[in-house]
Amino acid sequence: MTRKGLPKYVYEDRGYLRFIRRSRGQSVMMKETFGTPEFWDHYNELLRGRPKLLTTRNFDTLVLNYYDSKSYAKRKPRTRKDYKLYMDHIREIWGDKDPAKIEPHHVYKLQQANAANYRKANYLVQVLVILMNHARLMGFIKNEHRNPAHGIPLLPQEGDGWEPWPDELREEFETKASPRARLAYELCIGLGQRIGDTLEIQWKHIKAGTWDFNQGKTDKPLYVPLTDRLAKTGAFQKLLGWASYA
Repeated sequence: MTRKGLPKYVYEDRGYLRFIRRSRGQSVMMKETFGTPEFWDHYNELLRGRPKLLTTRNFDTLVLNYYDSKSYAKRKPRTRKDYKLYMDHIREIWGDKDPAKIEPHHVYKLQQANAANYRKANYLVQVLVILMNHARLMGFIKNEHRNPAHGIPLLPQEGDGWEPWPDELREEFETKASPRARLAYELCIGLGQRIGDTLEIQWKHIKAGTWDFNQGKTDKPLYVPLTDRLAKTGAFQKLLGWASYA
């Protein structure tokens, strides 16, 4: 969100304007056209303050408060990016709803409405578990109320997952690939890590014949032996030679 000359407390948000005044817990969508009498009437009303329930106990405020929390800040950048993508979607569709009124069947219906993309459907359930726990910490939900998103069964992965390349395809790629592409290919095979972690590998991570690094998502230390196949790769040997003179 940006200001771009807007009045105090007003920000751009997904094609609309939003009034955000954190000291009062206000986060309200303003759909009026900027500069019109209707806009200024709404703006002045918000400056005077609105009933607490209407401005604070909703998903808009819940998500924004979670973004300011230590729980969100300690997540890895990739995880924060994923959370924000799906939490912003929840804000868009449930922004004005009271979290205390959400029940398991609401979460289930949301999941089923996105069932065509099983990853999105499941991720929405997973971030709702986090948000509803945070809602309890904020006092939006009474302690005796269980988390309505907890226990919703996740959808199974579509198909059988990724299939390995057939031998003939691998042989063709190994013959025709450029040195840089071949190196990336061999690193993926030799390390067995996510592509994001593979791309973060540096020469300093090679110690005594092993890869010594921390996974980006889990932050767990890993020690992966340098395989003979990778060590014999021409592009790897060439780059390793360059690195020894760096």
